Amino acid sequence: MTHIINISTFECTSSTAGGDEGTVEVTLRNDTRRLPARRSLSNPEQITAYGMTGRYQTGSKAWSATVTSRRDPTTGKLWDSIRFGEDDRASKFQKASALSFT
Repeated sequence: MTHIINISTFECTSSTAGGDEGTVEVTLRNDTRRLPARRSLSNPEQITAYGMTGRYQTGSKAWSATVTSRRDPTTGKLWDSIRFGEDDRASKFQKASALSFT
């Protein structure tokens, strides 16, 4: 499985009480860019990237989007969580295909 965030490319620019601020490489449909990101202090393999938008299939509004990459502590597998908009109940809708760079 290809992941949206390449967590090994995280570069820290500053540290705060909530985590490390920096940048990370994000790939959407074979286009890779370096975007602002935050790494969790409690879990260094949890990184959230910003600077993307998402659109629902039937909507025209562009929502601010984030992608968080996490490692499952039980299985060790990496997985991505995509957040934008208001309704996550559309089970057939794949949010990854609706992302674009800002």
